[in-house]
Amino acid sequence: MDLPQQRRRGRPQRISREQIVSAAVALGTVQDPGDLRMTDVAKALDVGTAALYNHVRDRDELLALVAARILDETEYDDFEPPEGATWQEWITAFARATRAAVVANPQLLQYVRLTSAPTGPRLDRIEHLAAVMVAAGFSTAEVQHCVQHVYTLALGEAWQQALAADGEDPQFAEFGRGVGLRSADLPHLADMVAARPDPDAQFTFALDCLLVGLEQRHPAD
Repeated sequence: MDLPQQRRRGRPQRISREQIVSAAVALGTVQDPGDLRMTDVAKALDVGTAALYNHVRDRDELLALVAARILDETEYDDFEPPEGATWQEWITAFARATRAAVVANPQLLQYVRLTSAPTGPRLDRIEHLAAVMVAAGFSTAEVQHCVQHVYTLALGEAWQQALAADGEDPQFAEFGRGVGLRSADLPHLADMVAARPDPDAQFTFALDCLLVGLEQRHPAD
């Protein structure tokens, strides 16, 4: 008769936050984050579920880390400006790359956190952006505000594009119905509804407003 297999004794297997995130990604979390289960991640790493909570607070934090990993792995080469580019070109490139990464993975959009610390190439891009802006006369605080604002802008516009993925933004559709009931009294709003917003044009407009505002704070010599 076979004896039951005894549980291995000794020091528990060591895992890291990075291994946990990698296991979650390997389980297909990027494609379908709603199906993520902490027990599956623990099984993939051959550890008890409780061991995961030494590194991540809960399932939502793990999903936020997965989303941050995807942003970190985004190829920025198509967006990086040439050597000697202006700070305006660097902000534009960084904003477009960030938005592209989020738009490419709309299923992770709700888990993207502004507080998720970037790693790898994204840190290098932010460092280069900061260096260019400081050299142009911006303070460290202004650079920090700018990076935060770019993330907010990129995420906000990505949300709008994701909402309109099926052809119609439900929020704008509701706005249009309200205006339609009073179109004679609201001619300018009726024109706005008829024009329909284009996500790319809206993003470009918002980014231009950011650049113009920064240029007003630091006019060229």
